[in-house]
Amino acid sequence: MVKIMATADRKEREKEQRKNAIIDAAEKLFFSRGFDNVSMEELAKEVELGKGTLYLYFKNKDALFFAIILRKMDELHEIFRECADLKVSGREKSKLMGKRYFEFVHENKEYYQMVCTNGPKLFRKLENEELHTFVEHMKEDLLLHHGVFREGMADGTVRDDIDPLELAFFMALMSNSIVCLDPGWKTVLEAEGISYHQFVKDFLLFIGNAIEKRPDAD
Repeated sequence: MVKIMATADRKEREKEQRKNAIIDAAEKLFFSRGFDNVSMEELAKEVELGKGTLYLYFKNKDALFFAIILRKMDELHEIFRECADLKVSGREKSKLMGKRYFEFVHENKEYYQMVCTNGPKLFRKLENEELHTFVEHMKEDLLLHHGVFREGMADGTVRDDIDPLELAFFMALMSNSIVCLDPGWKTVLEAEGISYHQFVKDFLLFIGNAIEKRPDAD
């Protein structure tokens, strides 16, 4: 019985390793050539699998794209979790979370370029189970930020006249909009001598001043 369980565990680990190898290969090809320019046949060749075997792991390219998104969301969530666990004020935690988020975006430029370009089309095609999984991942991040804002309200560093969950939504919506800023708006900024890097820096300053509780606010 123990031998059977050990064999099953080994097979499950091997399956998970192969699945991650497929996701790694998909990332590499999607980032270098563009999502629309890569076929499942090419992916199968890249990981040295038969096309039929590849479909045992992922039913289509959209499923692979979705797997990449979930893995990146998990990575980012761990970064947010580390910030939330620090022994500092709620405001300091939220400040660090914003900073680390945009650093993560900068470190994963190809990923965010793909998400901003192809993401909207994918999300419209998500099936109910996939949509539920995505929403649950989003909720985890929102509730983490919500908790940090509540801490800030309790310790007097974050304004308490707005619901903390609304603050978490505002932060997520505005941050995502800036990450996927239309190229036309970037051109307008640059024409006025404002780099995208400076724009992000100023956004964090702006949003920080908006949520921080001032000593004379009472």
